[in-house]
Amino acid sequence: MILTIVTAAALLAALQATTPHYAMLTGPIRTTGQQTETVLSTTFSVKVHRVLKARTIAYTRFGRAVELQSSGVWVVASAELRAFQETMPVRAATLIGASGRSYRQSRRAGEAPGIISAKVVQPGLPTTGIFVFELPEDETRSMKLLLSEQYGPQLKDEIGVLLEQDGIAPRNRLEIGKDGV
Repeated sequence: MILTIVTAAALLAALQATTPHYAMLTGPIRTTGQQTETVLSTTFSVKVHRVLKARTIAYTRFGRAVELQSSGVWVVASAELRAFQETMPVRAATLIGASGRSYRQSRRAGEAPGIISAKVVQPGLPTTGIFVFELPEDETRSMKLLLSEQYGPQLKDEIGVLLEQDGIAPRNRLEIGKDGV
């Protein structure tokens, strides 16, 4: 009898120690790929075309020229997204830098033309645009772009794209036009 109780207690302790945390069980459904390929999840896909770095970005908004400088560097990624079954926004874009720190889209450049977070992706219609981030220059190696419908998605798709822009020096000025970069 005592042996059965000890065995049951050991089994329960092992089960408790190896059970994943609730956040892990209900976290995002992650898919990862390279910049050179179209990365597919069950609800949407992304193809990153270009990633450019600049010290200053410029664009025209409502007929007024806007020029934004950074003490770090601007990272602008142009991409094409496709939704598969239902209309969806892709509001959450995060750039993971070389140190593992997360950088959300820059609000300073939120009025730039073609920002994807201001658009809605329709099934069957590809949506193209840009994501704009501002971060320290030493963070621009080994970057990863994370995209999802919302920040901290639970049981929703999240796509990670490994960006291949190591060693490329930032431009002094990057002009963002109506058709992107």
